[in-house]
Amino acid sequence: MTARTTRAWPIGLAAAVVLAAAGPALAAPPAAPPGTARVVLRSTDVDTGAPLPGARFELWREANDLAGLQSAGRAADEKQSSGCLTDAKGVCSVELPVGETYYAVQVAVPAGYDRPDEPFAGFDLGQGAAREGTVVNVPNRRRGAAYGGGIRVRKKDGKTGAPLAGAVFEIWKETNGTTGLQTAGVDADQRPRPGCATDADGTCDFEGLADGAYFLVEKDVPEGYVLPKNPVAGPWRMDGASGRRLVLTVYNKRAEQIPTTGGNDGRRARTARAGAPVE
Repeated sequence: MTARTTRAWPIGLAAAVVLAAAGPALAAPPAAPPGTARVVLRSTDVDTGAPLPGARFELWREANDLAGLQSAGRAADEKQSSGCLTDAKGVCSVELPVGETYYAVQVAVPAGYDRPDEPFAGFDLGQGAAREGTVVNVPNRRRGAAYGGGIRVRKKDGKTGAPLAGAVFEIWKETNGTTGLQTAGVDADQRPRPGCATDADGTCDFEGLADGAYFLVEKDVPEGYVLPKNPVAGPWRMDGASGRRLVLTVYNKRAEQIPTTGGNDGRRARTARAGAPVE
């Protein structure tokens, strides 16, 4: 495929970011009992955002202080009695005690769809969730669907252009028709592939993508560098005319400590902002 290269400076420049609160979406159902929160499980088509009925979920509580979900053995986490099956709108809900970490596991998939790329979705229920609720989105891909699109991310030092390993990125596909990126709520955009970290060459790849518009989100930076104030860039359109492949180059500056006057020891630290000129 022919690749089209896009420069990003800084990541997130001029990108509109909207973090949709779960509250408005949960206004209609009755309030959860005191000390609990309403959790909405949402099943969607990963490529179109269409709601999917017939997805069944189990809920597990983090109980063993081990990373991730353990569902078997003596050190297993705690399976909850509540579970649910998505309706025609692709949603179902449960009530869970706040102040805990939980995992949502899709144990039955909608007809004609494959299991999610990620086996479970973890989420924390803080005290704020008792007021606003939480939405957990679990996307599925239609069985047999094959797409040849891809996005390659190149991470470079903003001053030297040297490749940087260890930067973590996510991609999100525009699916809800609302300007900007929405990552939460019952009308969120889609995250079609798990995140990736740049390798020694400063690159990471997202493969098997359908045509459409995509946002790039930087989640973590290499040691010694600054995460941009706005870590979202895009959207960029990928379609057959562009070769169905994008190459995005992302620059960051180092975190620099610049001695100045002031402070107890006569110095104070200032952190440089991320960003570099467009190539």
